Amino acid sequence: MPAPMSECNPRTYFFRPSRTGDAEPVLNPVLVAVNASRGIETTLALDTNVLISMERVVRGGNKNSLLKQYGLHNLVDLLGRCPPQSICLSPGRAFAEMPPALAEKSRWIFEIFCAKHLPSFGNTPNCTHTSFVGKDSDYGYLDLDPVAQAFLAIPFAALLYLNIIDKSFSGSPIQKFEEFLRRLSSDLDMLSAKEIEIAKYCFAEPPATAVETIRLRKLLRANFLKTKENKAVHSFDEAMAVAFNGACDLTLINFANVAQTKGLDGVQQDCWIATRDKKLFEFSKILHYLDIDGEAGKFAVASKLPEHSNDEYWQRATQAHQFLGLSRMPHHLERDRCSLLSGKSESCNWRDNSCFP
Repeated sequence: MPAPMSECNPRTYFFRPSRTGDAEPVLNPVLVAVNASRGIETTLALDTNVLISMERVVRGGNKNSLLKQYGLHNLVDLLGRCPPQSICLSPGRAFAEMPPALAEKSRWIFEIFCAKHLPSFGNTPNCTHTSFVGKDSDYGYLDLDPVAQAFLAIPFAALLYLNIIDKSFSGSPIQKFEEFLRRLSSDLDMLSAKEIEIAKYCFAEPPATAVETIRLRKLLRANFLKTKENKAVHSFDEAMAVAFNGACDLTLINFANVAQTKGLDGVQQDCWIATRDKKLFEFSKILHYLDIDGEAGKFAVASKLPEHSNDEYWQRATQAHQFLGLSRMPHHLERDRCSLLSGKSESCNWRDNSCFP
């Protein structure tokens, strides 16, 4: 397991990938209670780093004093103040990211943690109980079954392109970004907003006055390109591992949007993400999705910083993205029409081993 995060004031971050308006939603007991009164189930999908912190607490003696040290005090406090039977925890996606043998250990540790610090939580009646069997290390994209590979394919391939272009493609920042767009469009037949916004920051070379852009660029490059010296990518296998790790982060957002849109067993969901990764939380402020006509994840909104107004790279990158998107519109509409005529639908089991109070 990775070493615990070093933070001055460690905490768990909560965000909803989709919004109904411009204001950033806030998860609190009042919102959870209002959802429950309207027959809406609030779900909190746990990131892998939350489960790692739970393991640190349990292995340290499962003492209450360790909650703050590992940034879980505000998670436990939030859940403890929510009305009974009003919110559920969903660690299934986090387990799927781990090597199976470690996921099985983490599943039991999760139960031990809840028994001590969240005693009113038990298994959700409609959850799927999954046991994990397999390797305990050297686990990556190629170890997944074909269905899981298909679900991660777009973010995984896109982030692999991001690493390859950053390391091997010679050109200016805008040329690198345009090459990234070309590969998404021609090879993947997809323009995914999350990966494009990440690439826009990663390839940028902002002026010294663009303080916020520099900060965000550093965060995103550290996460999706592993630019720190002790984590730098030197081989294709390492690039595969970095792309897989990043794809799991982005797929958690996809799962939240799927849950928000499709519900579970006929029950409408309000799906949030709990993470100890501040970079993922920061990214939710850069780009979010809109709930339109009962569907989340179809329309994305990227934030434009004031310092981007006079940045030539940012203007050209935005124009390149918009132009390519518009030129692909007839193809996109035709593909949607053919999909409707063929009656194809998608489904996923997004709440494995979830937990309800």
